[in-house]
Amino acid sequence: MHCHALLLASGLVLPDGRVAHVLRDDAAVAGFIRSRVAELANAAIAETGAFSMSIGSGTTVAPLVELAGELDFSRLHLFFGNERTEGDAAGKCFDGAAALVEACAIPPENVHRVPSLVAEEAATQYEATILSSAREWGVGTCERTGLPALDLVLLGSGADGHCASLYPDSAQVVCSPGCQRMYLPAEGKGGVTLSIDAICSARNVILSAGKAAQAEMVHKCLAGSLEPMLPAGMLAASEGTQVEWLLTEASAVHLIP
Repeated sequence: MHCHALLLASGLVLPDGRVAHVLRDDAAVAGFIRSRVAELANAAIAETGAFSMSIGSGTTVAPLVELAGELDFSRLHLFFGNERTEGDAAGKCFDGAAALVEACAIPPENVHRVPSLVAEEAATQYEATILSSAREWGVGTCERTGLPALDLVLLGSGADGHCASLYPDSAQVVCSPGCQRMYLPAEGKGGVTLSIDAICSARNVILSAGKAAQAEMVHKCLAGSLEPMLPAGMLAASEGTQVEWLLTEASAVHLIP
């Protein structure tokens, strides 16, 4: 590796503080997500009485179904890091979380759905709702940004370096850092996304990038300094924010000699 990372049992600790866990395969990534979310949730609930988590859809969410019985889901507040809000796909991520909500008996009032409105209106309204109720829901404030500090933002990623609905060169990316918004309309997607600023305000960020097709992207984002051309590579670890990448041997092939 070219960035002189420190190899620990818990993963590769990069010079900028990000951590990369290299796991055997997708099944191992799923198992890591389950155990790490349970660990973070139980710690937050013990500390503050609540756990706030943002999810997307797909393979990062599916493993959470098996957490039923492993933590107090009545203390969980569930948010959505990206969501379609217009057209036939409106509520896609909310619908995708139905199995998780049912299996783990998450109280309906703790599942914070993005409104199905025109994207700009949805982003503004969802952000305003969270800001007005953050303290009630046990969500802290990031001292660096002033934005809500969710306990966990759980993200997938793509070979193009996107995460949530943050795509390279999109309007929701080029305004970062410093946009001072928690949610933004997602250009061309008919929906909303967490901003990079908001993700970097969370206490913990977990980003999954385990596909072989993502190997080049992983190398660009992790083999040197932060990669400002790729949204996933812009997620910085800072005081109060831990950023963990979940890789497989296939996606880390260019990272470790």
